[in-house]
Parts: sequence; C-alpha cells; structure tokens
Amino acid sequence: MTHPLARVMAEADGFLLIGDSSQDRFPGFSYHAYTTVGRRFYCLDMGGLKESRGPTKGGKVYHSVDELPEDHDELAIVWVKPRRAKEAVEIAHEAGCTRIWFSFHTGHPDAIARAEELGMEVVEVGRCPIYYLEGAPLACRLHTGLVKLSGTARRPPQRTLDKDQRIMI
Repeated sequence: MTHPLARVMAEADGFLLIGDSSQDRFPGFSYHAYTTVGRRFYCLDMGGLKESRGPTKGGKVYHSVDELPEDHDELAIVWVKPRRAKEAVEIAHEAGCTRIWFSFHTGHPDAIARAEELGMEVVEVGRCPIYYLEGAPLACRLHTGLVKLSGTARRPPQRTLDKDQRIMI
C-alpha cells in the first residue's frame, strides 16, 4: 500500500520549495534531490539567494512571489527555521498554494494555525518529503532507510506539532 505522503510527492508537479538562506536554511540537499530525479519545482528563498548552493550549484532560485512562474503546483514545501515558518505560510498563500508541508525542524504552532486560518491544508509537519521521493540520491536514500527502520516513515501524516516533537528555533 502506498503511503499518503508518497502519493503527495508523486502527484506534485511544479511545487514550491521555500527556504531561507539568511537563517542558514537553504534546502540545498532537497534542491539537489528534486533536480537529480527530474522533478519540476520552483525554489523561493526568503533570504534573497539568487541561485542554488549545495550539491547542485547555480540553479534558479526566486526571491519573490512576483517572479514565480504561474504554472506552479498548489503544494508548498517549507524549509525554514520555526520562527520564520508563519512568514513562509504567508508567502505560500500569496503564491496561491492551498497545501503546505512543513519539513523537519520547520513547523511552529503559529504557522500551522495561520495556514489553517487561510484555508490551507497542512499535509505534514515534521518529516522530510525526500523520504517519499522515488529515485532520491544515495545520501537521501540512506537517511530514508534509517527513518524506515525506526518506524517513523510508516506513521500516518502528522498535521499538528506533536508535544514531544523537537522545535529548533
């Protein structure tokens, strides 16, 4: 049986990936993983970075909603520090996204509440989308293997911030 989050990743085409290089949260490995498997996505950096860094250097990075192509998906994947997550929700909403996925160490109760106030579907709070990406690079597959061994990958989607979940601010 396919995990619901695997379906989200399989069906997303042209999703928005939001990072923040000013807070050392540019999703360089995620950018690389999506590029490696040929996924169509658009990266918006809240810190003003103009091109990707990390394993895939020089790729296009947007720094405002106005620059984004109109053909993006309704899914936004957020990869920022929790204290900026609410701002990322506002950006995703302004871009027209209706679903939001908070990657690990990204979710914040205020951001989740704001997404819900705006009528956005919170897809997941806490797990990295790469866990559910077919054909991910080796380093990501190794990390995914550890997550699968722990049993975390099989859990149903988590749409709230668990009281025991660690928040990095």
